[in-house]
Amino acid sequence: MFINFIKISQLSYCCFSFLALKIFTRFEIEGQENIKEVEDSSAIFASNHNSYIDSGISAAAMPKNSIYLKKIAPLRFLVMDKYFSWKIPPIRIFLEAMGTIKVKKAKIKSEGHSHLHYVLSEPIKFLKQGGKIWIYPEGGFYKNGEPKKPRVGVAFIHQQTGAPILPVRIIGNNNIMSKVVPFLPKITTLLGLNKIKVIIGKPIRSLENMSLDEASREIMKTIYEIKSCFNSSKNNQT
Repeated sequence: MFINFIKISQLSYCCFSFLALKIFTRFEIEGQENIKEVEDSSAIFASNHNSYIDSGISAAAMPKNSIYLKKIAPLRFLVMDKYFSWKIPPIRIFLEAMGTIKVKKAKIKSEGHSHLHYVLSEPIKFLKQGGKIWIYPEGGFYKNGEPKKPRVGVAFIHQQTGAPILPVRIIGNNNIMSKVVPFLPKITTLLGLNKIKVIIGKPIRSLENMSLDEASREIMKTIYEIKSCFNSSKNNQT
């Protein structure tokens, strides 16, 4: 019953986000066909992270066919446990309704990353049950859109579960929200002048013989190179 509630909530959020982005931005999506390769199995969606609204952008990028969406949902986002604080109840209620997975903060980080077994136990369990998650390997973000050093969580989850990683590049997300007033859009966004493009890449199925740090860097390199491929393709057409 609870899973059905999450699915309905996510489908509603997906459609709402898509309409809002279409109204207030020039929103484009590429590569949705790559999702078909993981629709019947567990999967890790991993993307760059440059805005508070990235979860909405990510949701809006999902296919709108109802049968297709049912195969993907619930797609559960990983969120740090501090955002579940009752000091900000509207955010917690939203996170609960979306079925987000709470990521615990390790009190002590071990050199061999053994603490990740505790920190990421819930998403690993969900993936082993055939679920799908969305993770932002960079953790936080810079408001100027600059890449951050990736954390090793996504590589660790992949190694523990064998779930393929679907790299996703979000372009323009750092230009949507105000850099002065948090959670408020820019005037140019409200006027429909800003563009957001989401490009979904081919699944990464194996990162064998790599350390967690090496694998994490390879994943982020793949994500950020999706933009280069797009620009290269565009230049070849002109």
